[in-house]
Amino acid sequence: MTSIRNISHSLQALLAAAALVCALALALAAPAHATSVLPLYLDEVIDQSTTAFEGTVTETHSARDAATHDIVTYTTFTVTDVLKGSVPATYTIKQIGGTLPAEKVTFRVPGIPQFKVGQDYVVFMAGVSAEGFSSPIGLAQGRFTVSQDAKGRHVGNGSDFRNNASRMSAQMPAQSRALMAAQGGPVREMDLDAFKQMVRSHVEARR
Repeated sequence: MTSIRNISHSLQALLAAAALVCALALALAAPAHATSVLPLYLDEVIDQSTTAFEGTVTETHSARDAATHDIVTYTTFTVTDVLKGSVPATYTIKQIGGTLPAEKVTFRVPGIPQFKVGQDYVVFMAGVSAEGFSSPIGLAQGRFTVSQDAKGRHVGNGSDFRNNASRMSAQMPAQSRALMAAQGGPVREMDLDAFKQMVRSHVEARR
């Protein structure tokens, strides 16, 4: 009986240890999935955003957050056009992750979008958390890069406008609808002014 009792205790200990290992594995895996997001339609990105604006990045730097000591990155924009909400002429956002050369350490959270100094963007921002953090809605889905060529200025985030703006045909300018209809493959870029007009029309319709 003593032998059976000892085996029973050993088995219980092994099961408890296995449960602890599983719990730790899940806990460690959680951050990797914390930035996983579902694909969003453009109207969902607009609706879920607190503010939306066009701006040029003038400065970006990483530091230790004073409260949490996590590595964070501050990105400052010169705002040139406000599409939704209230945004000052100079606006700084704080996101988790970054690089500290002095400490020779880099911390990146998969999915958190990065910004380049001198680049123009249209961004749809989430509200600011109690700790001061804010990122674009849907992460990279809410960050649209502005580019320019001989035909003018364009905007895109890598997705297909034919799909992600499919529920906004009523707000899309007629010329943009015609261009999309004429283009056979995915539509990765859209005229910047037409894009902003579409966004403003949607915001106005939601009021």
